Amino acid sequence: MDYKETGFCSFRDSCKFLQDRSDYKHGWQIEREFDEGRYGVYEDENYEVGSDEEEIPFKCFICRPTFQNPVVTKGRHYVCESCALQHFYTTRRCYVCDQQTNGVFNPAKELIAKLEKHRPAEEGGASDFPEDPHEGPIPIN
Repeated sequence: MDYKETGFCSFRDSCKFLQDRSDYKHGWQIEREFDEGRYGVYEDENYEVGSDEEEIPFKCFICRPTFQNPVVTKGRHYVCESCALQHFYTTRRCYVCDQQTNGVFNPAKELIAKLEKHRPAEEGGASDFPEDPHEGPIPIN
């Protein structure tokens, strides 16, 4: 369930999900390109992988919601600061990989920058429904 919820799997080699992000073409796509004369024409930029492609989870491994003050462990695992400290009181080992942390939790600057980049898109999105401050939750019968 880790991979589907967080976008990152903690089981590594024993994970049951394929996690293959390569892009394959179906037979009909290859035939269409061949008919159009585009088959076999490659551009160098098709093979470049940008730095944004790095696998950074979008939810905390411990509490599961979106990160609040994210920190990164020595093993490059990302968790909320409060979750990391709360888990550290129980054990000094990483929640994800069980490696010794020695209490070292660094600010996750890369993740914070990525979250800040995506946050304006979420906040700026206009809703189709007007918000009514007097309206409460809809009761389910």
